[in-house]
Amino acid sequence: MLRTLRTSCAIAMLGLAAPLAHAETPDDTLVVVREISSISDWDPAVSQILDVQEINLDIYDRLVGYDRRDAEKLIPMLAESYEISEDGSSITFKMREGVTFHSGNPVTAKDAVYSLRRLLLLGREPSSSMRQLGYTPENIDDNLTAPDDMTFVMTLPEQLAPSLVVTMLSSASFSIVDSELLKEHEQDGDFGTAWLSDRASGGQSAGSGPFMIQSYRPQEMVMLTRNDDYWQFTPDMQRVIFRHVPEAGTQRLLLEKGDADVAFNLTSNDAAELQDVDGVKVEYYPSRKILYFGFNMLEEPFDDPKVIEAMRYLIDYEGLSKTIMKDIGTIHQTFVPAGWLGSVTETPFHLDVDKAKELLTEAGYPDGFEFTFTAYNRKPEMDLATSFQATAAKAGIKVDVVNAPVSQTIPLYREQKLPALQLSYSGGYADPHATASKFTYNPGALPGADKDEKWPSELSWRLGWFPTELAEKTLAASKELDEEKRAKMYEELQRAQWEEGPFIHLFQTTQALGMREDVNGYLFGSRGSDVSFAAVSKD
Repeated sequence: MLRTLRTSCAIAMLGLAAPLAHAETPDDTLVVVREISSISDWDPAVSQILDVQEINLDIYDRLVGYDRRDAEKLIPMLAESYEISEDGSSITFKMREGVTFHSGNPVTAKDAVYSLRRLLLLGREPSSSMRQLGYTPENIDDNLTAPDDMTFVMTLPEQLAPSLVVTMLSSASFSIVDSELLKEHEQDGDFGTAWLSDRASGGQSAGSGPFMIQSYRPQEMVMLTRNDDYWQFTPDMQRVIFRHVPEAGTQRLLLEKGDADVAFNLTSNDAAELQDVDGVKVEYYPSRKILYFGFNMLEEPFDDPKVIEAMRYLIDYEGLSKTIMKDIGTIHQTFVPAGWLGSVTETPFHLDVDKAKELLTEAGYPDGFEFTFTAYNRKPEMDLATSFQATAAKAGIKVDVVNAPVSQTIPLYREQKLPALQLSYSGGYADPHATASKFTYNPGALPGADKDEKWPSELSWRLGWFPTELAEKTLAASKELDEEKRAKMYEELQRAQWEEGPFIHLFQTTQALGMREDVNGYLFGSRGSDVSFAAVSKD
């Protein structure tokens, strides 16, 4: 009862019902204000939404992962150790002794088998990672085994680069879940996903991480409480609260007043203005998130590659980098983030209206055309869309911008129903295959594939692009064991996408976090699972 009263008091002190009411945050509570409208599913085997993954990384553990106190270290996590066979065909994990889930159930190798099998058989977007490893519903049971409670063996159906496999296992999708708890909540063979996705219902968590969800109110807040029995260390914060505050300017004001500890979605101007505010600091972190435009090749006029090429020359990259994206993004025109293996950092495209007009004329559109462009309804994305609208008009193109939340955009995107859109993508693990598998790979393009089969988890499929040669080369790159050769293969894929693909990559973002001066230890990395608030302390 005492813990419940303290929690209720904390919520009241934070003024959740009155967003602008002044109150200092408690010493044992971290309050983060950010835009979280995209959250709809909490199940790590279901959601690929970045906002969900960044929170789930501290609710769930994986077999391997980045140390929550040192983002430079990829360490065994729920596995105390692992060994890759000499021929690379299998990985044997020795599970860590004495670790329990939030429910109190012990973490065993059987949970690892269940979690990865569940990831594949649920068949949602994150399941594409299991398919990339060669697993199918037909072979999964033979290739994931638990000889005893503390030994988990992954036999790989296909030979892949070992660095790819281990790094992939660190991603949020490969979270290990409490099999006994989920079996209790299973409905009609759904592996408990209905219960796990809807955290508004309360109840126990299925994770083993340093925090657990205590309550969730959609479009309003998420409250986490500390796992006092966490195996690695005990977090300083008793609670972490994420408040849904969509406006960056409001986030900044709450931070200045002391009503928030961290402001997450700052614009370039907000970050610059906070630099001179007493009691506040701004820290900049390179991010793996890349902003892109996509054009549906199933619809005219984007079925003509020349039209998409013209779009590349109707974006004011340099102007945007000096204004809207100043300090919060770097021009980056490929899908592999800078710093990753094989990343191409050349920027061959620039604003050139005459070049765009020439291409449009060659494509049969000398007078331009009109189309609907769906953009994320937050900054800086809305401002990028407005800028594109203005520059495209100079070539006679009317762009009808529709601002919508990701929760509305993604379902239409999955059904190939958007003619053009602006979104971002963040590779779930620090390997070029994490992004190449989305931007140059479409299973429906492989020889013998059924063109009518749906692949909604694949971005290329969503935009009606069926690049047979590049799809085969993407698979080949994932299997190359020589890292130098592998890097060159990904470089080739990125340059080929410039000529053939429906994606225009604009900026690799930089995360600007506004924080109270006494907040330390918030990790935000660029490798997928090296984001954590578990080691935060207040001086």
